[in-house]
Amino acid sequence: MTILIDSVIIATMSRRRDPSKLDQIALAATWAFATAGFDRARISRIADRAGVGPGTLYLYVEDKEALFELSLLRSLESPLVANPALPYRKSPPGARLRLIDDCLHEVAHFPQLWVANQRRSVTDAVEEYDGILLEMVRWLKRYRGAVALAERNRADRPELGQSFDRVVWVDLHQRLTTYIATRIRTGHLQPAGPPAALARFTIDALIAATVSGPVAATQAETTVSAVGDDVLVRWVGAALRGSGNGLPFPAHAGQNPA
Repeated sequence: MTILIDSVIIATMSRRRDPSKLDQIALAATWAFATAGFDRARISRIADRAGVGPGTLYLYVEDKEALFELSLLRSLESPLVANPALPYRKSPPGARLRLIDDCLHEVAHFPQLWVANQRRSVTDAVEEYDGILLEMVRWLKRYRGAVALAERNRADRPELGQSFDRVVWVDLHQRLTTYIATRIRTGHLQPAGPPAALARFTIDALIAATVSGPVAATQAETTVSAVGDDVLVRWVGAALRGSGNGLPFPAHAGQNPA
């Protein structure tokens, strides 16, 4: 009897789940799903990157679908997965879509843009516009993992991209278009093109620079950003407000603007 009890205790201890491992698994899964896509991502590679065995990984998540959901909700900082019951079990498809939409509604806030659209007069439109872009850059960097998952998996998991479009991108594009059109009409910003196209370019350029492009890839592998937020803002903002030195884009350090 003593031997049996000891065996049960040892077996229970050997399968004890370490909460810190869940963080490593979620980060590894976000990297894999955002890099390879859901269908091509391999559990063995995720486990290896997380520093656990494939079998151990299933002590923390029910299956690959649950792992994808967990990594997405963690990237969106959902409190529902801050300390979940383990193994984490996936939500039913309909409930999952509602859960994703709810999470996006919670985080999709750009107060500087919202306030600027209510402001009838402005003393420094360039500073205001740069502040809006900086807010967008910081939002994209904060939720980079979730945006990368949505963009990379538009084919494998189209419902995720559709949720981002419905809750985040369509509304952001409309509000930024309205802002740009208003400031062009009042003469504060240069009419470099149709407001809707400029808003689309701005959003796409910032996503490419912070989430999906080569600059973003460099940033993800270093502790210090390869390109500072203020530099990204100047680059993208120059398309609408000019560089201030007659050039279409800001001059490089040491470059003669002439």
